[in-house]
Amino acid sequence: MKDERKSNGEIKMKEKSKNAARSRREKENTEFLELAKLLPLPAALTSQLDKASIIRLTTSYLKMRHLFPEGLGDAWGAAPPPSIPREASIRELGSHLLQTLDGFIFVVAPDGKIMYISETASVHLGLSQVELTGNSLFEYIHPNDHDEMSSVLSLQQPLPHHHLLQEFEMERAFFIRMKCVLAKRNAGLTTGGFKVIHCSGYLKVKQYSLEASGYETCYQNVGLVAVGHSLPPSAITEIKLHCNMFMFRASLDLKLIFLDARVSQLTGYEPQDLIEKTLYHYIHTADMMHMRYSHCTLLYKGQVTTKYYRFLAKDGGWVWMQSYATIVHNSRSSRPHCIVSVNYVLSEWEEKDVILTMVGGDEPSTTRTTPAVPVAANPAPIGVEEPAPSYHHHQPQLHLQPTDIYQPQLYEQYPPSEPSYPSAELYYATAAGYSESGCLGRPYSSSSCSSGEDPPSCSYTAPHHSSTPPTYTSVIVDSQHYVNEFVH
Repeated sequence: MKDERKSNGEIKMKEKSKNAARSRREKENTEFLELAKLLPLPAALTSQLDKASIIRLTTSYLKMRHLFPEGLGDAWGAAPPPSIPREASIRELGSHLLQTLDGFIFVVAPDGKIMYISETASVHLGLSQVELTGNSLFEYIHPNDHDEMSSVLSLQQPLPHHHLLQEFEMERAFFIRMKCVLAKRNAGLTTGGFKVIHCSGYLKVKQYSLEASGYETCYQNVGLVAVGHSLPPSAITEIKLHCNMFMFRASLDLKLIFLDARVSQLTGYEPQDLIEKTLYHYIHTADMMHMRYSHCTLLYKGQVTTKYYRFLAKDGGWVWMQSYATIVHNSRSSRPHCIVSVNYVLSEWEEKDVILTMVGGDEPSTTRTTPAVPVAANPAPIGVEEPAPSYHHHQPQLHLQPTDIYQPQLYEQYPPSEPSYPSAELYYATAAGYSESGCLGRPYSSSSCSSGEDPPSCSYTAPHHSSTPPTYTSVIVDSQHYVNEFVH
């Protein structure tokens, strides 16, 4: 009897414990469901999240609220109350801006955790917003780019001392290879499952006063806010060239081997004038280091978008340009064969009276002139002949050789600014061309792939190109021999 009573008591205790555990799990599940409903995500997604994902997304959301306490609204991303139509219109506008961005926005903590990334990342990478948020960005970028990403997030460089605000921003622009799981027909240019993404944004930095310590101020990096763009935006071999664009094909050392005929209208050179010449011969000295860095990035990662640079015109002066370059591989050996670049001319000819001519065959020469800020003038439209510039500048001429383009004496008038990153191997120094106010004269471009906006004092006259209808030019001349990896 005693054994039977003991057995019944154990059964009742086990049943009671089992019921308590079940009740606890039900309450826990209910709390997680309620927590998931508070997330700024559609109900169709939150209802399918596991507990670990709910905790991960909630933590990221709270970090974002702490970083941008006034920029997220009462319920960032959630459906606004019907009684506030203005809030609804603002949120709808934000959604439209994301769709037209042709990229994605992301916010990264100093430790590399993704605090926020827009759903448009799935269009470029095939990875969903829920999958990426809360995880480390380093899990999704190429291993060889980890050091560069760490440098981007670093504050080891000398910080400016003139900031009087408690918060300020430090510009960042870089290229990283991110994991891409899209199907080949939608992925664009990929190598080994990674896609080159051009990121531009800023580090948000807070400044604190430490009165009780021996230091005057302390800086805290609170996060990176950036926009990512695919390069190029679509995987096509036929590029639509407008009247302000031309393309060229070059060897891996940037020696030109083919140019679109439109280069004559935009720069004054006939294609045969530039064939077998290196591109470095026709770039303004102050922009040479920018191009050198872009060239190295192209060879290392396969794609690049250059910063704005000045391409020297035939009869004097220059035009502002930006180039989108890609390495083309040989279809038989899969080795890099040549460089294809689509170039956007962003201004009309400037400083036509400055002598920047070719003399002595392959030896270009240039007068030493300080780069000027674009002025609100009305130059003649591109393609309209003007009288040859008067050659009355009797200044010493500097003869350039391809091996001399990085010599220090070329930069006496254009000292490089402070590097943007601490690593000596990662060159982010801004080449010269700045005035005393720190304003670099360059035109406006709708692309966000360049450096930050100029101060308001910089003026620019919009170009007036001829209304030549856009045509299509093949960037791969012989598809039987040369083909990109993604073309199939």
